[in-house]
Amino acid sequence: MEGREDNLLDKLKEEKDWNNSCIFTSTGEVIVDNGCSLLEDEIEFYTKAFDDRDTTVGNGFFVNDVHFDVHRFHPPLIYGRRGGPEDGEGIALARVVPNNPRGDEEYWYLLITYLLPILSAKAVPQMVDFSNNNLGENK
Repeated sequence: MEGREDNLLDKLKEEKDWNNSCIFTSTGEVIVDNGCSLLEDEIEFYTKAFDDRDTTVGNGFFVNDVHFDVHRFHPPLIYGRRGGPEDGEGIALARVVPNNPRGDEEYWYLLITYLLPILSAKAVPQMVDFSNNNLGENK
C-alpha cells in the first residue's frame, strides 16, 4: 500500500491551488498528509462532522488549533473560511466511499485548505474531481 500512498501524496502536491491537504479514514488513520498535520481530536471531529449540522457549523473546523468558520453544510461536502479579504483561507471537507477500503473503514475524508485569491467556487469542484478520480465516490 505504501506505493499507493506515495502516489496519492504526489497527486495532492500536483493540486497547486491547494495550500494544505490530507486524506484520512473513518477510523482516524491518516493515509497521506500534505501539510495539515492534524491533531488527533481534530481528526475525530472531522469523522463526525457530517453527523450533526448544528454542531459542525456552530463549532467550525480547526487545523492545528487554527479556527475556520463553517458556512456551507452540503453532504458529502462541508466548507468555510477564516480571515478577511487580505489574508483569507478557505477550508473544505469531502466524504468519500473508498474504492479500496481497508478493513472496516466506511469512509475516507479529503480535507483541503486554499489561500486567496482561490475561492470555494474553484477549490471545491477540484476537490470533488480529485476524490472521484483517485479515491472513490463522494457520498
